[in-house]
Amino acid sequence: MSVHRRWFSLPREPATVAAGRRRVRDLLAAWNTPLDEDTRFTLDLVTSELLGNAVRHATGNAVTVGVHADPLHHRAVIEVYDSSPAVPVPGAPDGDAESGRGLLLIAELALAHGVVRKGGGKWVWAEIALPGAAARSTGDTAGGAPRQAPPGKVAPWAMTCP
Repeated sequence: MSVHRRWFSLPREPATVAAGRRRVRDLLAAWNTPLDEDTRFTLDLVTSELLGNAVRHATGNAVTVGVHADPLHHRAVIEVYDSSPAVPVPGAPDGDAESGRGLLLIAELALAHGVVRKGGGKWVWAEIALPGAAARSTGDTAGGAPRQAPPGKVAPWAMTCP
């Protein structure tokens, strides 16, 4: 099994969220990446939240999505680049709020996540466990603070993106 990487751009508009989610699923299927139902759900949700944040809060006409699959190490990374320098901040929604939970969900579902500033904008990324991954502790994430990947593990992928 080999590591796969692909980037693609989409217009920054509401329909991009669904289109991006489908494209991520299609790439993983084309790479024969092993996925179970829970992992598919997690990937869909994380992809939707990352793209949704970029579409709603960023600037510019397009967003770029990076998909990285490493089946041997049982992980996938989804990252979204937008041209806004503003870093996403976890919300503190009350029980009736209709938004503000995206980064909190990512913090619970992802092995690690973070932001890499680049080219006047930023890559916002999340690492997802693929089936077969051993459970691992990622530390306390009280308050929705990003869990940083171990040095040299994920963030450098964002540094090599177009």
